[in-house]
Amino acid sequence: MNDSQDTIVAPRVRRYLAGLASGYFRAIVTVFVTLWLTPFTLRHLDRESFAVFMLAGDVVTWLALLDLGITAGLRAQAARLSASSDPDRLNRLASTAFFVQAAISVVVLSAGVGIAIGFPRFFPLAPDVQPEIFRLVFLLATASAISMGTQVFSALLVAHQRVHVDNLVGLGALAVRTVVTISLLEAGWRLSALGLAAVASALAAAAFSAARTYRDVPGLRLRPSLVSRTVFGQTARLGVWFTLGGLAGIMISSLDRVVAGKVLSVESVTSLTLTNRAYVLAGGLLAQITDTARPVLGQALGQRQMARACRIYRELVMLSGGAAIIVAMSLLAVNDTFVRRWVGVSNYGGFWLDLALAFNLVAYAWVLPSRAALTANLVAASQVPIRLLDGFLNLGLSVVLARAFGLPGVAFGTGIAALATSMWMMPRLTARMFSQPFGRFLWADVDRPLSLALAMVPVVFVSRALAYRVGGFPGVVLAGSLSALAGLVLAWLLLLDRDLKARATELLRSHGIAPWRRWFLRGRSS
Repeated sequence: MNDSQDTIVAPRVRRYLAGLASGYFRAIVTVFVTLWLTPFTLRHLDRESFAVFMLAGDVVTWLALLDLGITAGLRAQAARLSASSDPDRLNRLASTAFFVQAAISVVVLSAGVGIAIGFPRFFPLAPDVQPEIFRLVFLLATASAISMGTQVFSALLVAHQRVHVDNLVGLGALAVRTVVTISLLEAGWRLSALGLAAVASALAAAAFSAARTYRDVPGLRLRPSLVSRTVFGQTARLGVWFTLGGLAGIMISSLDRVVAGKVLSVESVTSLTLTNRAYVLAGGLLAQITDTARPVLGQALGQRQMARACRIYRELVMLSGGAAIIVAMSLLAVNDTFVRRWVGVSNYGGFWLDLALAFNLVAYAWVLPSRAALTANLVAASQVPIRLLDGFLNLGLSVVLARAFGLPGVAFGTGIAALATSMWMMPRLTARMFSQPFGRFLWADVDRPLSLALAMVPVVFVSRALAYRVGGFPGVVLAGSLSALAGLVLAWLLLLDRDLKARATELLRSHGIAPWRRWFLRGRSS
């Protein structure tokens, strides 16, 4: 690689590392805030009210489909344009997306009113709580409309590899939401407090991201005169597929609680949510690996550097899949002890639910690299039938298995559907995109992670026994640390190839050990 290429690549690597580090910092802060805020919220709400809040959030999530995939299409196309010198085309794309989304946000708010009216009647809820539930759903819909109307700013930041800035915006919004939630719950506002906190958070995120986008994206202009019917048509044609993919994603990730609330009981949603909370938070951490790499993949594919893009994909499979296995199996070892100590025995859903949720986390992380590579190359249409099949199969299996096995059946329906569809069909699409034989391509994905998973099984049993013996949060920390440390050692031995080991060692030497050594020596000499 010549000097000019080094000059181009080095800032990209630094921005990727900054995005990854800030993403993990944001996710870790979110984890700690959520873990503290959940029992605090439960002290002000009963189990049924908490379940209503979670269900309302899931139902309002469906309003995101009215976005028509414009945000996802903008992010993918802007990432490709950011590698070129065509600001006029980028401004037409951004202006079209912004003003169309502003109009859609009005539709979202109107639809939110209808959902707020119908929601209390869909689930078996007492008439005296229905006015409060109406206010909650309306406020959540308002927050969704605000977010949708300003998503263009976040999309542009991410597309220009300013992921670290977007993460800082997210931290600011989290701080606003936390402060408002605590203040209003203490004042006795109950469910309305959670809705108002969502609105305040959305407003803060919109203001922060708009200010930083104009600062960090040179030459950005959002003007009604730049709105292009042609650009909208191109974005909408691509966005339709992203919308259908979003529909499938909601069916896969959000309908479990709806099924539990409708087929079992509203209170069962609380047990499902709290048993799954650690896995959901871990999923947010794992998603940082691929989300931060999307702009890099988009730039490589936009420049038709297929070999480089395939190498990035393969590294993401090893990192995302390996991390998911370690995290999922470590959580399986300690989640029983953790949930019982965190929110009480009545909120833990049992070992079989735990096992299903651990597998679902691995399945979720497994398809992320394929989705990132395909989306970065604007391959959206081929993904949709797979994800819709996964979603509908998931819904059907969850209903049938919930009636037979209760809460574990709901979660196992998700995992079985993923195993039958997305976990092998998505890599098949990716192999075709990179013009590689599917069998060999899939085995290269599966070989090392499967070895790691098998080696982790005895570690889980030992760590789970240790967590029980020590008990409480000390048992969770000790057993979880043991499992994670063993997983890292096994990953180094079984997962990483020679090239990844060499690059990891060099990264630690250049970005970790050496700077700390220089800092230490300066401290001693001063």
